[in-house]
Amino acid sequence: MARNTYLLSASALVIAVTAMPILAQAQTNDEPAAVEEVVVTGSRIARRDYVSNSPIMTMGAEQIEKTGSVTVDTLLNQMPQFVPSVSSTSNNPSNGGQANIDLRGLGTARTMVLIDGHRVVPSNSDGTVDVNIVPSALIQNIEVISGGASATYGSDAMAGVVNFKLNNRFEGLMVDGQYGLTQRGDGKEGALSVTGGTKFADGRGHVTASFGYSKRGSVYNAARGFSKVSGLSTTTPYGAYIVDATNAPSQTAINDVFSQYGVANNTVSDETARYGFNNDGTLFSNGVNYTGSTAIDSSTLTSSDTYNTGALNLLQLPMTRYSLYTAGTFDLTDHAELYGSVNYSHYKSRTVLAPAPGTGFSVPVTNPFISDDLATLLASRADPDADFTLNKRFSDVGARISNTTFDVVQAAGGVRGDTGLKDWTYDVYASFGRSKQKEVQSGNVSRTAVETLLDAADGGASLCDGGYDPFGANAISDSCKAYISRTTRNTTIADQAMLEANFSGGLFDLPAGELRGAFGADYKYDSYKYNPDALLLSGDVVGFNAAGSVDASTHVSEVYGELLVPVLKDLPFIKALNLDLGYRYSNYATVGGVSAYKVDGDWEIVENFRLRGGYQRAVRAPSLGELYSPQNQGFYSLSEDPCAVNSVARTTGGNAAAVRSACLAQGLPSSIIDSYTYSNTQIEGTSGGNPDLTEETADTYNFGFVWTPRFDSPLLEKFSVSVDYYSIDVKDAIGTIDVSTALDKCYTGGSSAAYYCNLFTRSSTTGEITNVTLTNLNLGEYKTSGVDFQLDWGFGLGAVGLDDKYGSIKVNLVGNYLESFKIQSLPGEEFVELKGTIGNTQISGTAVSHPEWKYATSVDYQYGPVNLGVRWRHIGDMVDAYHPDEKIGAVDYFDLNANWSINETYALRGGVTNLTDKQPPYFSSYVQANTDPSTYDVLGRRFYVGFKAKF
Repeated sequence: MARNTYLLSASALVIAVTAMPILAQAQTNDEPAAVEEVVVTGSRIARRDYVSNSPIMTMGAEQIEKTGSVTVDTLLNQMPQFVPSVSSTSNNPSNGGQANIDLRGLGTARTMVLIDGHRVVPSNSDGTVDVNIVPSALIQNIEVISGGASATYGSDAMAGVVNFKLNNRFEGLMVDGQYGLTQRGDGKEGALSVTGGTKFADGRGHVTASFGYSKRGSVYNAARGFSKVSGLSTTTPYGAYIVDATNAPSQTAINDVFSQYGVANNTVSDETARYGFNNDGTLFSNGVNYTGSTAIDSSTLTSSDTYNTGALNLLQLPMTRYSLYTAGTFDLTDHAELYGSVNYSHYKSRTVLAPAPGTGFSVPVTNPFISDDLATLLASRADPDADFTLNKRFSDVGARISNTTFDVVQAAGGVRGDTGLKDWTYDVYASFGRSKQKEVQSGNVSRTAVETLLDAADGGASLCDGGYDPFGANAISDSCKAYISRTTRNTTIADQAMLEANFSGGLFDLPAGELRGAFGADYKYDSYKYNPDALLLSGDVVGFNAAGSVDASTHVSEVYGELLVPVLKDLPFIKALNLDLGYRYSNYATVGGVSAYKVDGDWEIVENFRLRGGYQRAVRAPSLGELYSPQNQGFYSLSEDPCAVNSVARTTGGNAAAVRSACLAQGLPSSIIDSYTYSNTQIEGTSGGNPDLTEETADTYNFGFVWTPRFDSPLLEKFSVSVDYYSIDVKDAIGTIDVSTALDKCYTGGSSAAYYCNLFTRSSTTGEITNVTLTNLNLGEYKTSGVDFQLDWGFGLGAVGLDDKYGSIKVNLVGNYLESFKIQSLPGEEFVELKGTIGNTQISGTAVSHPEWKYATSVDYQYGPVNLGVRWRHIGDMVDAYHPDEKIGAVDYFDLNANWSINETYALRGGVTNLTDKQPPYFSSYVQANTDPSTYDVLGRRFYVGFKAKF
């Protein structure tokens, strides 16, 4: 606590602005601003009091500027209610450069994204939205409602809603620019936007347009000390002979070969599972006779020889983006306003992976490039003429590079106005959006072409110059490279069409006030097409994952109703008591009819002190991808194989004998059961859709208070605090069982052990896992609960004995205490508690963090036109989800920012992010840069400067 007290005291002198969520219902000015009738996110009912029964976090445009980032997901991912998933610093897995957001860690598909209260065209088969397409220059504020909101907005709003509200009434001309880079001179980011707006037709019409350009530079893992050795793999560039346990070399031959290298007899056992090739083609095994291959980091050699793939991967994905947004309104009559908008984004991004890992190549003993030493081992086998297995990473072809181009457009429009009946309003709206992705993949290798060269009597010399020598560091000719290389091209198109009609207004008066309502209906059509390259469909490609084509569509028709019921008013300890009741019926083409509903309450006990809370039933129908995605080959992170002789399960676990028996029963050869080791980091697996999925449901509870006292003291007159408890229980959750969970539950017994063991297969010769099947299922439950809290406090320096002319201070604290986060893989199983862990991949397919405490504190000093600030971001300590003994300490980041409004036209800004250059913590179960690059800052200290001009 001493550190916390010190920071808050010091921040009174060095003041900052955070991404400062301001309670929508709390005014911090001396007098509340007049508010016209508005619609609060989370409700369809227009009302004059800007009050929400659900916790709402609001962030303004200035908070986006102060992150120093050119994309809005950076700000959101720093907020305690969000759990960073795949982001701009996530290379593998990645979404090709997309920016997806995840509320509560329940998955991006369960977070609904809106622009001005309307749906946004998705960019993925699971329905998630890419927030890269939001026009940053026009963001007025971002409203986040956490917890189920399906009764209000429909499917996908299981964890909550993020609503980007745009300034469609902008007038004048604004130019905004920014540039930043890291202390190490990389990761450069730049952005420029030009925005204009004007009235026309004597004020009856208005048009706004904004053009934006931004560019983000790449950073490689090799550029940072913590990540330059990572992603270790046993598939090396210079190849390895994989021993068939039933046809292994003799001990005598092994001794003969290794004695030439000065190795004592029997140092290398005849139970050795693999022999790697040095640069000159000589053999090494488990570090013995390793001569320093430039493609293998010798410092990482332990019980197996591993290749450092991480250095070649990206730590930050590059992006170049162009965007154009235009919106307009026109008053047809006093009761009808036409409105419309077009949002277009074009951007390119790139991911880079280590060279393609090829496994299971069959090589005849007649191959002319086989060295004498290898020939000696092969000839000593029981069947000396049998082909042998070669694993090899194709570094001679180069890295696997995926260049993706995104084109996203959404056109929307409608008519709204007064009905003429009391204060009832209407809004009839339609939209069509298309997201198109073109992906070009290089670095692929044709398995057939490689096998042809390996089988050729001349080593392939008649097919390409020099032939193909896979054993050691042998340069490959351009013609051989062209012979085995393949470039693939994939296209993805997602379409969405919406039609909705909404009506809102007062019904009749009750003793406590007016009963208000909102009613409406909508229709939504979604389609998703994925056309992979024919080469990928052939199954011949080694490199990028093979995937089948998808061409699917669905639609839903919905009706909803919402009532705001004033129950009591102006009674002792009941200044106002209101209920908000909502119901939505949805008829899906896939799962049929489902219902969502809510009961929320708002109790103002006395002036400026309110209790709020309620219950919501949210429903999410399975997405097109979850239903219809074909079986897809991929690679999954696995830090430890329980069958390995040096695994925790077989060394320190109390069930070692049972694990050993289970491994034998699954096919691990008895000849290597007590020598088999695993040092790879990824295994091949199959994932895909399941057309038999049903909808998932969530029960959400929230309860809390908002206190906005108005003390007479100038020190406390601008003070407000809110505390909200939430509980979300998702049943029949749609997802997959992650690899580590499947292995653990297979070998540690239990009633479901047989089910989990059937999910993967092993090689009968090497014992290695050859495939794991991870198709979508309606799993058990995901349950999370916790407390959100926020404090806002502002005062002039006159309140502390100085004078207000010397400036003012604002303090903001926003945080989350995670009470629990539990997952249940199959119905009836025990829940696994993930609170305080990092690395579990079951929900999101990538490592997810669940710290007990996460908060951001900021203090802001305003002196005339100058604003100075410091922000403190705290991520609590955790343990590795798959290695609970591995502790990951708490991490604190400090940021500085400044803004100078030179005059009414010009303003300058700048800042330092991660002031102390804090490096991310290491944890072993995750192969991406040795850490979670989305949760932790992996770029280090960086600087930015910017300007804004308004005319």
